[in-house]
Amino acid sequence: MRDEIEDLLYQYKVDLVLAGHYHAYLRTCDQLYQGQCGVEGAPMHITVGTAGGWLDGEGLYANTWTQKYIHTEYGFGRITVHNATVMQFELVRAGGIDEEGAGDTLDEVWLVRDRT
Repeated sequence: MRDEIEDLLYQYKVDLVLAGHYHAYLRTCDQLYQGQCGVEGAPMHITVGTAGGWLDGEGLYANTWTQKYIHTEYGFGRITVHNATVMQFELVRAGGIDEEGAGDTLDEVWLVRDRT
């Protein structure tokens, strides 16, 4: 799907693409465009499909832009907006209140954008 809409995301300077469906967690490098990291004005992509159902154990296509891939833990995304230019994303481990490790942060990334 990224290939189908990537030019639009870049044209309109989308900062973050959140997706689901695939039952795993994946975070790309920041500012991903045409397979290259660090392209000014391009987004980061995060797939959070770890909240329920079964987890997909399939491997990934070989690439250089995957920063984090988790397919063995259930979790959910938490976003904290700190101000107009700084946002924090966390993947939080799911589980019952008495389950060890529930609520732990499995992944964390900060997005900082200054478009002035």
